[in-house]
Amino acid sequence: MFPIELNANIESHNGNIARTISIRDGLTVLIGPNGSGKTHLLRAIKNTLQPHSEGKKVRFLSAGRMGLLEQHRSDYNGHHRGLPSYNDANFGSKSDVARRHNIETLNGDFQTLSERADILVKVQERLRKLFKRDLIIEWDGGTLKVVFARLDNDTQPYSSGREASGLLHLVGILSALYDDEVGALLLDEPEVSLHPQLQAFLLNEIVEASGHPSEGGYKKIIVMATHSTEMLKISKCEDLSSLIFCHDLDSPPVQVDPSAGELQNRKLQTLVARLGQEHKLSLFCKRPLLVEGPSDVMLCSFLSHRLEYHLEAAGSQILPVIGTGQMPVVSKFMKLLGKNPVVLADADAFADGLELANNFLNGCAIADQKAALSGVSSASSLVSGVYRDFCSLIADKWNEISSQSMQHPYWINKKDIDDSLAKRRSSFSTIFELDESVLSDFDSGADWILMKRRLEAALDILELAGCFILRRGAIESYYQSSDRFTAEGKPSAAVDEIDFLENESKEDVISYVPEIVRCIEYASQGEKINEAESLRDMLLSIAAPAMAKLNSGTNTQDIRILAKTILRERAAIFDLSIEDNKLEIKMNSKILNVSGFPMTFNPGDDVVRVIEQSLQSNA
Repeated sequence: MFPIELNANIESHNGNIARTISIRDGLTVLIGPNGSGKTHLLRAIKNTLQPHSEGKKVRFLSAGRMGLLEQHRSDYNGHHRGLPSYNDANFGSKSDVARRHNIETLNGDFQTLSERADILVKVQERLRKLFKRDLIIEWDGGTLKVVFARLDNDTQPYSSGREASGLLHLVGILSALYDDEVGALLLDEPEVSLHPQLQAFLLNEIVEASGHPSEGGYKKIIVMATHSTEMLKISKCEDLSSLIFCHDLDSPPVQVDPSAGELQNRKLQTLVARLGQEHKLSLFCKRPLLVEGPSDVMLCSFLSHRLEYHLEAAGSQILPVIGTGQMPVVSKFMKLLGKNPVVLADADAFADGLELANNFLNGCAIADQKAALSGVSSASSLVSGVYRDFCSLIADKWNEISSQSMQHPYWINKKDIDDSLAKRRSSFSTIFELDESVLSDFDSGADWILMKRRLEAALDILELAGCFILRRGAIESYYQSSDRFTAEGKPSAAVDEIDFLENESKEDVISYVPEIVRCIEYASQGEKINEAESLRDMLLSIAAPAMAKLNSGTNTQDIRILAKTILRERAAIFDLSIEDNKLEIKMNSKILNVSGFPMTFNPGDDVVRVIEQSLQSNA
């Protein structure tokens, strides 16, 4: 029965795209961000499932499954004065019954309830016991009407147009799940309008219905696309092979091979067994940002917002990795799923060994190219050489740096950590905290300065691969306000530090935490929202011809007519005028966050230069 290999054909705006998909279990889940092609792939899969449905129907239920019902639940065209026609809500006519399995909205499922008393009983029983509702299916002049009644009070029955959208979605999906005439069911965003607990209930029903149609009952092959962590049931490594990760319509989706050797790793098995909501959230993004703990999450979230990098919208997700040695395991896990993880790790992730570094450097072409400029065969070779010499320097010359290193939190808070490890950790961070002028005073000053520069070069190469090391130690070592010695792991100290940074300039904030800012910029792909960029082309399109008229003599009215001719309705954003033979452009919007207005142009001015200089502060 399983696995089922499907050769799906996606019909896209760029032509047909062939995709090979493996259905390895009764339930297959497509996950990925908006615009990643999940719905396109879902439809392509539908077209290939008929031979595997044991002669039964293949049903597709769309994310917009309210369909025409919505016209009775909202003022959809602005003509109803906010009074929807609730009582006119209906689910189609008698002629729709024969086509009910082809209808991609709830109409098809309520048509099924009108035809199948046994399915209606299953749905009714759950509504009655779990939600204190009953529903009545009735035909009114050839039109299918549905009436709901509450069982926990004496109120009158009411039209389905007045029922909560979540319950309508639930009734429709349950009807599709219980329908034994359906051998394969494709669900696009089954979580629509459902609160988390209701999603959990629905997932249990989906799992119960999933299987091969040859098993009998109402078992069916189910493929669903979702954005909800509540709709993911992952308790063991084998469950990963039923997930399909979509990142872009033009890129092949990623499936985990159940025979992959990584799945046999005990640490990975333990990790999968205890996946929490934060881990599951990271499954939906392309570049998860792995950090060391709650304080790191708080600081990174703050910096992302303050510096306007918008991590989550850019396809990233901050994920705290708790536990010694877990960072390499989690990063490998994410790569196995087709992700491009980014890591922000404490200094000990480098000082203790190169497992994490090698995990990121292996196969990283851009890092290898950078290393080749130094005459080294690979980035891994360069970093390994630097690390080896660093360890030797600490072992041989510890006495030269010990007085400073023993003041670092890594040494003060070492507890049961082996001395040799504590020496490497504290010395690594101390090297970066000391100026070269201080290092030059050591007996082996030249060696220490050279080591600092080599370490910096090695860490720069690591950053090209997405691995960012906190040079000063843990994130607490960067605190400007909170106590870096006693604050380790305390979210309250992170809150105090954030309160301090809130009142600092963006330039100062960046100078305090440079590695963290670079990491966030990398994870977000460095794209900032800048409304000035969208205005620039509009300004150029009107300023240049306006200046041409200015030089030949014109007035404010002529300039405004010109702007209206060029930009049409968009011209309302600007207010153009001629004052003392100068062109002035003002911003005429209260919502655009753009500085540099008003702009003044003198005859003969370079229009591009004036606009660029005026908008420069928005960069």
